[in-house]
Amino acid sequence: MSIGQFALQTTIYSTLSNDNTLTSTLGAGVYDEVLEGASYPFVSLGEETSIDYGTKNEDGGETTINIHIWSQYKGAKETKQIMDRIHDLLHDSSLTVTGFNLVNLRFEYSDILRDPDGVTRHGVMRFRAIILGTN
Repeated sequence: MSIGQFALQTTIYSTLSNDNTLTSTLGAGVYDEVLEGASYPFVSLGEETSIDYGTKNEDGGETTINIHIWSQYKGAKETKQIMDRIHDLLHDSSLTVTGFNLVNLRFEYSDILRDPDGVTRHGVMRFRAIILGTN
């Protein structure tokens, strides 16, 4: 029985990293694990929670995933522009998740923080997805 976490992550990662509009604004790209010395700005996939959303006949899961945006641009403009593009790519999208039907993918909230270094902006976005297996 699978709740499809990795299939969903693969789809989200692929969608973000293959979008020319997004990647042209990023210094380093999209990461599952950030490389040491990565150039700003960049995006990283973050924390997830998943619960079983399967039925008697289908596997499935409800997953929340955090996406982190890191920028050293003076002010929040760059962080917000990147967040807007990610929202456009993922919210209410009809992406293909291998082995599953994407029931919905919805934006839940965002937050922008200033890191303790006083320079880095850290944006956090949370999305909620529901996927059901294909039989």
